[in-house]
Parts: sequence; structure tokens; C-alpha cells
Amino acid sequence: MRLFLGQRAWMLQRVTAVVLLLFVATGAAMLVVGPPMTYDRWFALVTSPHGSVLIAVLFGALCLHGWIGLRDIVLDYVKPLWVRLPLLSLVAVLLIGIMIRVVLTLAAHMTIAG
Repeated sequence: MRLFLGQRAWMLQRVTAVVLLLFVATGAAMLVVGPPMTYDRWFALVTSPHGSVLIAVLFGALCLHGWIGLRDIVLDYVKPLWVRLPLLSLVAVLLIGIMIRVVLTLAAHMTIAG
């Protein structure tokens, strides 16, 4: 995984942190300032093309941010290679599974609404 080494990984984690911060700040502002979020408004947001893409980007940034952070923790603190590799594989499978689940759920809601 040479793509996520050194300064590149550090910068990518900072970029994903800013993206996550923007999503959290925007969501908090919508909840505080905007009209109450009813089920119908949430459903309309999730089933709209723009909302679905934004949610996929949010979870993509979250999974990438989590991967870089957990990978660094495992590489720093888990020394035996026979433990490190399965642990990193488990983290990768879980994060990829989360992304697949999010995309499938968004696609299912798009078909229900359409």
C-alpha cells in the first residue's frame, strides 16, 4: 500500500478530516437552523440523487479516514507480522463491507423512491 505512506497518508487523513468536519457542521446547522427534520424530509434527502452522492462521499471519507488511522495504530503497536497482517485484513474487509452496504442501501432507496 505505497499509496498511503508517509506524508501522503498524513495529508489524505487531514483532507478527509476536513470533509467530515464540513459534513458534521452542515448537518448540525441544518438541524439547528432549519425546519424540523421529519421522516419524509430525511427520506427525500436520501433518495435524491444529490443526497445519495453526498452520503456516499461522507461514508467514503469516513472509511478512508478510519483506514489510515487504524492502519497507523496497528503498524505502530502490533509488532508480530503474523498478527499484524490478519488484523489489517480484518479492518480492510470491515471498512469495504461498510461501503458496500451503504451503496447498496442507497441504491435500494433510489429504486423504492423512483
